[in-house]
Amino acid sequence: MESIRQWAFGICAAAIACGLAQLILPKSNMQRLFNITSSVFFLSCLLSPLVLAPISLDLESADEMQREVQRRAKNLTSAVEEQTGEIASESIRIAAADRLAEMGIEYQKIYVNIHADDENGISISECEVELDESYLPRHDEIRTALMERLGVNVLIGYQKE
Repeated sequence: MESIRQWAFGICAAAIACGLAQLILPKSNMQRLFNITSSVFFLSCLLSPLVLAPISLDLESADEMQREVQRRAKNLTSAVEEQTGEIASESIRIAAADRLAEMGIEYQKIYVNIHADDENGISISECEVELDESYLPRHDEIRTALMERLGVNVLIGYQKE
């Protein structure tokens, strides 16, 4: 909106300046040339927004732009990997909790160990479950059931009440 006001002010100022100059100049052979010159000047002021598009002085080299693109892509990749890891970890944790609930076992904590690999992927190395010491006699049954459901190595730790 401000640029439109500036443009309108420029047109008014150009019209006033051309009109005053025509009044001041004496009648002579040069007046016809001045009329043409002032008309071209006024027309250029009128068309200046179309002819002179906003010029950005914020120029960056192609290398700087490429580095910025790579930096942003790396940040985006990191954020996606982190969210993917969190989602995978939560889904494994929920699956383990559901399986333990099916078996009538109350767990204390479930940890999922996730590692990023070199190919921008994740790998789930193991799931750690913390149970009450009273479930120790069913260790093999619990571990086997969890490994079948989760498809990863399961470590079970026991804690006294």
